[in-house]
Amino acid sequence: MQVYRDITPPTAVSHCVSAALISPGVLNLAVVKASSLLQIYDFVVHESSDPTTPEPQAQNQDLDGTDDNFLADIGLERSHTLHQTKLVLVAEFELNGFVTGISRIRTRYDLSRDCLLLSFASAKLSLIAWDPFKHKLTTISLHYYEKTIPPDDDIDDAARAILRTDPGNFCACLKFGKDMFAFLPFKSFDDDDYFSEMPTTNGFASDATTPLAPTKTAVSYKSFVVDAHKLDDSISNVIDLVFLYEYREPTLAILYEPKRTWTGLLHERQDSVSFIILSLDLQQRASTPIFSVSNLPYDLQSAVPLPAPIGGTLLLGANEVIHVDPAGRAVGIAVNSAALMASKFDYIDRAFLELRLEGARATYLQDNFVLFVLGSGEIYLAEFALDGRTLDRIEFHAVEALEKVVCPAPACIEILSSKKKIYIGSGQADSLLLSWRKSDDKSEQNAQAGISDSAQILSKDYDDEDEELYGGERISNTARYTTFDTDNNDLAEDVVKKYIFSVHDTMTNYGPLVDLAFGAVDTNGLRNAPSSKIEIVGARAGEHHTGGLSIFRRSLTPRVVAQFTFPECKGVWTVKAKSRNTKTSADSELSDLVDKYLIISKNEESLIFDISEQFDQVRNSEFDSKSTTLAAGVIFDGTRIVQICPTEIHVYDSDLQISQMLPVSDDDDMDEREAEIVAASFSDQSLLVLLDNGKALYFSGDVGSLELAEGKKVGGDVAVSAGCLAKIPLAYVTAEELKRKRKRFSSHPETDQVTERTVDVIVITTSRGILQIYNAADLSLLYSTSRVDTLPEIIHEAAGAGKFDRPSVSRRKSGIGITAHLKPEERDYGICEILYAPLGDSVLKENHLIIRTADGDIAAYKPFMVDGQTVHFTRSVMNILRPPVLGDAPVVHSRKQKLFAVSVSNLDVVAVLGGQPVSGNGVDNIPSSEGYWIVKTAKSTPKSISAAGGAIYSLSSFHSFSVDHGFIYVSNENLVRICRFDDSYSLEGPWPAKKIVIEEDVHAIAYHPVQSVYVISTSVEVPFSSKDEPEEREVDVTEETEFPSTISQGSLKLISPKSWVIVDNYELATNETALVVRTVNLQLSERLTTRRQFIAVGTGVFYGEDQPSKGFVYVFEIIEVVPEPGRPEHNHKFKLIVKEDVRGVASTLCELNGYLLSAQGQKVMVRALREDNSFLPVAFMDMNIYVSEVKCLKNVLLLGDVMKSIWFVGFSEEPYKMQLFGKDLRRIEVVAADFCVNGEIAHFVIADANKRLHVVQYDPEDPKSLSGQRLMPKSEFFVGHNIEAFVMVPQEQFASTPSTAVVPMVDGGADSATEPPQSSLGPTEQFMCIGATRSGSLIAVHPVSEAKYRRLVIVQQHLTDRMEHVAGLNPRMHRTLTASSDLEMSVSRAVLDGNLLMKFASLSLEMQLEIIERVGKGASVDIWNHLIELDRSLCYM
Repeated sequence: MQVYRDITPPTAVSHCVSAALISPGVLNLAVVKASSLLQIYDFVVHESSDPTTPEPQAQNQDLDGTDDNFLADIGLERSHTLHQTKLVLVAEFELNGFVTGISRIRTRYDLSRDCLLLSFASAKLSLIAWDPFKHKLTTISLHYYEKTIPPDDDIDDAARAILRTDPGNFCACLKFGKDMFAFLPFKSFDDDDYFSEMPTTNGFASDATTPLAPTKTAVSYKSFVVDAHKLDDSISNVIDLVFLYEYREPTLAILYEPKRTWTGLLHERQDSVSFIILSLDLQQRASTPIFSVSNLPYDLQSAVPLPAPIGGTLLLGANEVIHVDPAGRAVGIAVNSAALMASKFDYIDRAFLELRLEGARATYLQDNFVLFVLGSGEIYLAEFALDGRTLDRIEFHAVEALEKVVCPAPACIEILSSKKKIYIGSGQADSLLLSWRKSDDKSEQNAQAGISDSAQILSKDYDDEDEELYGGERISNTARYTTFDTDNNDLAEDVVKKYIFSVHDTMTNYGPLVDLAFGAVDTNGLRNAPSSKIEIVGARAGEHHTGGLSIFRRSLTPRVVAQFTFPECKGVWTVKAKSRNTKTSADSELSDLVDKYLIISKNEESLIFDISEQFDQVRNSEFDSKSTTLAAGVIFDGTRIVQICPTEIHVYDSDLQISQMLPVSDDDDMDEREAEIVAASFSDQSLLVLLDNGKALYFSGDVGSLELAEGKKVGGDVAVSAGCLAKIPLAYVTAEELKRKRKRFSSHPETDQVTERTVDVIVITTSRGILQIYNAADLSLLYSTSRVDTLPEIIHEAAGAGKFDRPSVSRRKSGIGITAHLKPEERDYGICEILYAPLGDSVLKENHLIIRTADGDIAAYKPFMVDGQTVHFTRSVMNILRPPVLGDAPVVHSRKQKLFAVSVSNLDVVAVLGGQPVSGNGVDNIPSSEGYWIVKTAKSTPKSISAAGGAIYSLSSFHSFSVDHGFIYVSNENLVRICRFDDSYSLEGPWPAKKIVIEEDVHAIAYHPVQSVYVISTSVEVPFSSKDEPEEREVDVTEETEFPSTISQGSLKLISPKSWVIVDNYELATNETALVVRTVNLQLSERLTTRRQFIAVGTGVFYGEDQPSKGFVYVFEIIEVVPEPGRPEHNHKFKLIVKEDVRGVASTLCELNGYLLSAQGQKVMVRALREDNSFLPVAFMDMNIYVSEVKCLKNVLLLGDVMKSIWFVGFSEEPYKMQLFGKDLRRIEVVAADFCVNGEIAHFVIADANKRLHVVQYDPEDPKSLSGQRLMPKSEFFVGHNIEAFVMVPQEQFASTPSTAVVPMVDGGADSATEPPQSSLGPTEQFMCIGATRSGSLIAVHPVSEAKYRRLVIVQQHLTDRMEHVAGLNPRMHRTLTASSDLEMSVSRAVLDGNLLMKFASLSLEMQLEIIERVGKGASVDIWNHLIELDRSLCYM
């Protein structure tokens, strides 16, 4: 039994479209990544420094155990300001389907906003729209056509489905299956319902329309399906189809190939493609041909509709471009000489361009220009020279961008004409947001240079609102019709030079990943460093200088500036302080920005240090050092320092002289004991404290006297469980501001941006789960809603009444509905802490309400306005799980502050402190709950990232002359550290990641744990040279061609993780490429049992097509050498030990019990290393076709074939023999495979080329296995990603001792890890599989026990039935849709969807309890522990 889940999200872009989705008239960008993740982006203008301006160098010195001398002077330089458009993520949604197309459509559902139409590989259409009341996408209708697909259709035809929508919003067309067309007509605002009375056809149609509002009617008529030959008898083998502009009725253009041909058949059949334009009559379900063009080149691959002034259709081929105008006249341009040789079409010869259009994308730009992005990433402008409406010629001009623009293999292009932006999405490189402008456009120049007022910068709706967005309305009525003479090339060049392109934003892509390696994190020699122990390094393939490495870490590793030991330290706070009479000179302003004092609290005392210049303890002051400090902060713009003691509040001036002492005793409290403070919150001029008796006191300040008034009770007599001070937009509370806000309603109007006008408020939650917001000025109630302790998806004022009966830990364990009475200090308040703080980076910061419950649940809510009138809070989906629960004893969660808002390295984040584990019944050796960071960037939603170095007990911001916006914290080792974030790592995903550019295509990677270096295999394209094998002489290739043949020449590179630079390089021979690199632990000789770690490399030497390939097997040793002066990381070199040529390509290899096993051609051979550094073959086995994968587990092997699935083989030494145990009889193209071990049970996990995951088991006791000769298929699972590599690693079991020094090798064997995690409570050892995908994500396959599987499968079933899935898709159908038809036996155990299971934590508590009750009595703790075990399976990293 296994569970599949994505560790990191995909980053490769597959589809995109722009639409006015959220707000009327304002464009958003919808991006689909890896055909499964839908993201909605907004556009904002961001001020940034000119990269050409030199900036101060960062401090890179890391100090260890230094208490002082870490403060130094820094230099400040003024920089030039640029205004750039940035992408900001509004929302993202996981789709339970494989997206094949996305398009916008304007329907009668909402005439002011667009809808999105999605097509899926399962022949489905889903119409979705933005729901402003829920702040997410909602499904309008779902249309499915699976039953119309003939059973003999290839499943790949569904993946090549084509979705197109009419520019006039009349209909949509989906081409699926074998030339099947589904038409979906849409209703207009004034349509009669005469369509609904039409008779249905034999084609299957579905109109599952579910309007949001009851006043809305269906947006579409009944869809219908027709075969291609019913549109026209000649149509077959459809290549592409588009709807055309400038027609009153829907007009469809189809590019098809009636009789197929290929390059080798051109001497008999060429120019086999045809093009036809059909006028559609949706009422009669008929079509009328307008004209057709035949005898077009065979290599045409796509069609692009062009609006006025050009008009017509642009056909793209591999070697040519053909324009067909509305009259049927075709004009072709040959962009290379191959077009002239492969076709008889009458081209305009432009062969000197030498362009390759394979994989190119084209779209209309402006006026008479079309933008081309080639497969190599180059950008060209095609200028259409018009004589009236007649095309004269097409001229291509290379675009010189302001920056180096490389976006190879473009997957999609979207032009945002109103914003003059271009988005280029790529599946193999970073996606780009470009802008274009004319050189004589002064307003655009000023905007780029920053010469504009601040109001224009802060407003997101900064573009011209009068420009139309879609269809023929993209072009202004005054669009120019430029006419050129045939010979006037200078004029054309001058026009093109007017366009200037620049890069505004980048969307990082960490794929395509083709191999993985696990390595130890370099800590630069710092002892006890708070760092990740192990990092995952993926080999990123990529042509055109985009290859390199992608590095992933599970936890956020800070850069330690200083650390020192401080016994019994319980809390740290930094405060800024300045005198009231401080002059506003430049120097004083700079000193006011840095922190003045550091307060440290111990068990029975407090210490204060002056850190403004030196790290010195302050002794001669009135600071209360004999009391424990609970919190500290500043008020009145830093002129007063506040110390919160258990029973008193001390206020000091900037010189630490006492100003006020305020008691917190309540005269109305009849309790004999004195109330104590448990939490405090600060604002500019006020203070809020929470008492342990459930009271909240608010202290307002007087700016004139700089004193706090007597505390006032907040919330009446109701017990207050949590509270904080906040600033909210004035529009939330005043009608005048609401009106003003509606007037400037923008694409992002409902979010709480920190730049808006604000008002001070008090936010509290009561013991009955009520959220209340009071005006701090007069304590008047502004907002109130109940049942917040259920953590609902949406918080609004009509949330209902009553208290949610929330069970405690003991109740969840016992299943009873009565909670025992607790003492006042042990009350379960439900919500025990709230924080209203900004989250975001320098591009955009948004306020969030963060709630922490007594059980450890964390929820983040973003406020938004509905129609500019009411305020709602929507819950962000975060990967946060509550702390583990063990044992039966009830545990009381402390109300101590665990949420800290800090600003670190231009990021506003929230730190969640770790704590002791929740345990009972004497359970020992349980890891404490780890601390983590709640981080949000411009391109991500709020998420949690684990904090490296274990639990954090206290934290505060730290800003000094030497530490720019860092933080200081107390670890669980009594260490106080001053740190900064590592800016080289991106925090857009759940794991910090960064890219290393190698500028070569990377094929494989391995980590050498002894020398702590990485070895990668790379290749570059070099001129092809053929050799005659017998004589080993070069064949003279004298014929000069336009595109000379190239071949890959490989090399091995040694990379140091200290600086990620290449320290050594081993060049391979011409035509030779290293296909596999592995770290192996080989026995040094037959007589000695000593082993040593080497690097084994398998290569292939490729000649011409008429000559067989061969290969070599290399064994290298990594040796230490004396480094070069000033380059200490260059202290390792390659040392060649063995080089042996083999017949056939050395496709893969691995270590086998001290021997080296290599796959060569159709054999696998086991070799032993001799004392004279040569190989001795000891065993071999004949294989099927081509061995694509080999993995070992002790003395057994898993061998994967490129067509014949896997073999299970054993190896023995006395005598040397390889024995076949069993084989899988199915036809599976094995790309990656590995073992998945659960104790004594091992399964084989296989990833094929069709994005599927197979689970196979060797079970000789099963009668169907023929005594084990046949491997038993257990499950199939559609992943949606192309998995390229698997690595087997230990899986940390729940309640186990954290492992140390676990460094798995890339070959994945059990012997490849130094020591697996030793479990104190777990009865069995478990090994999971980590996979790398071409979409840039990391995936995991977890083994689970029978009891865990049964509980989780029930949870998955109820999540599938009860959750609202985007686009109306079924997760169960998505994962099992593409199961192969040759799976003869029934699947015994389905692989569980871990992505769906992890959504359990984001449900409201009411829905969680409903699901738990269906699982079984007292199953709450078990379900949570199972999910936590999956989430923390790699916590040893």
